[in-house]
Amino acid sequence: MSTQTAVPAIENTGTTEEYHDRPVPLRARLGFKEPALVWSGFGIAYICAVIGGLIQQGLGTTNAILAILLGNFILFLYSAAIGYANGKWGLNFPLTVKAVFGRKGAVVPIIIMAVLVTGWYAFQAWLTADILRVAFGLEGAVLVGVMAAIIAVIFGLPVIFGIKSMATLMKLALPGMLIFAAYYLFTKILPAGGAMFAKSGDGKLAFMAGVGMAWSTFVVSGTMTGDIVRYTKTGKQAVWVTAVAFLFSNAPFMILGALISAAIPDPTVQYFFDQKTVAVLLPLLVLAVLSNWSTCDACLYNATMGYTNSIKGLNWRNAAIVGTVIGVVAAGTGLIGNIVSWLILLGLIVPPIGGAIIADYYVVRGDKEGFSRERDIDFNWAAIIAVVLGIIVGWWVNKAYPTFLFGAAGIATSFVVYVLLAKASPAALGAGVSARASGAEAEPT
Repeated sequence: MSTQTAVPAIENTGTTEEYHDRPVPLRARLGFKEPALVWSGFGIAYICAVIGGLIQQGLGTTNAILAILLGNFILFLYSAAIGYANGKWGLNFPLTVKAVFGRKGAVVPIIIMAVLVTGWYAFQAWLTADILRVAFGLEGAVLVGVMAAIIAVIFGLPVIFGIKSMATLMKLALPGMLIFAAYYLFTKILPAGGAMFAKSGDGKLAFMAGVGMAWSTFVVSGTMTGDIVRYTKTGKQAVWVTAVAFLFSNAPFMILGALISAAIPDPTVQYFFDQKTVAVLLPLLVLAVLSNWSTCDACLYNATMGYTNSIKGLNWRNAAIVGTVIGVVAAGTGLIGNIVSWLILLGLIVPPIGGAIIADYYVVRGDKEGFSRERDIDFNWAAIIAVVLGIIVGWWVNKAYPTFLFGAAGIATSFVVYVLLAKASPAALGAGVSARASGAEAEPT
């Protein structure tokens, strides 16, 4: 077996080789380090600290920390269940969806997820522009929109060159955010002392709503984790990469945001920028921009993977341009500036898709055969029906029981319905798996 550990840089077509339309062969797997670096740079995102601060303002410090930990633990379990299969067989998210939903049945879920994650890319660009507005006291929605559009173009450039270029950016972003964390730790959090933990919230947020905010932050990319963890050599490595992403990167940074919110005199000050001196403000701005850039890239990478697998004839570079254009429009118009509504939408639509993937791999296929065989049909109606019902149940639970984690209801509904339909009538509903090999290589046993 080959010991090659680098992805070939160039295809014959002159575009970056990202294995967007086929499983990553074992010879091209990168192992643990680079996927973990990309996911960590993605998870240690400035927006996570901001959301952590919002949770603290609603729940109080102690309850906010508990909500963040619980939300990220649920997110880890959910994403690791999907990521294990991706890492073992080298499948990205679109290929996984095709394996589950069928060749044509996969198109809609892939495009929906690609558009949603493009929305996150656009939000990060808009957020960067809004941070600059707050920091420098700028006025005018038009100015913010123009800045956001320009930033979206600049932020999208590394994705054209693939995961290795992104990993280089992460190497800058990660130390930057550690410096950011150290600054607030020593200048705000430690001086505030234990009094921070006595602070209560404004009562406008239920505990499970806080859990939902924490989990929804990365539920899209957690579902699409195969786009990154497919480069691991084994399923277990993929699980550890997922742990790095959520338990050791996202959760601590969210908690940092909650502690900053509790420590600063006015927790409602936007983006924690209560500094008055330019010598302090400018470095913090640079660090925030680096973080948003790395998160933008990871979102656009996910989106590009989706576009290349759902729009016929679209290569990687052109797909990245398509995603950038959509993101520029969304960022420039401020279309998704309401973060809470955005998180609720994600929590409704995305989890049922993940529930069907988990049910298909572990129950219908089984880990031993996994994605080694093709589902040689156009539509797996069992999976499609399960997802639709999961979204409906999640919406109903959110309306009837707003304090419940409605995303969990969507996953459970999709999982159970799919298993029941697939077992009851696999041939008629398209849930059966053919004997034909898929070409995916599993880790050596």
